[in-house]
Amino acid sequence: MSVTWSDLDDNEQTALKRLNRGPYPALEPSMAERLIALGLVERRPRGIGINRAGRELVIGVLLNQREG
Repeated sequence: MSVTWSDLDDNEQTALKRLNRGPYPALEPSMAERLIALGLVERRPRGIGINRAGRELVIGVLLNQREG
């Protein structure tokens, strides 16, 4: 399943951007579960963390904003 930026609502986009910068302790459990189900984040020993697919999605969006 390939997720695009437009598949995420504003809160999910914000959460993914914050997770891209590091730990996000204020992430709501229900949001974490949705992002896990979408394959963008994963459970880690220290909490929820962004994975490769999530990071690639965020970086792609940020690079497109710079170019546009």
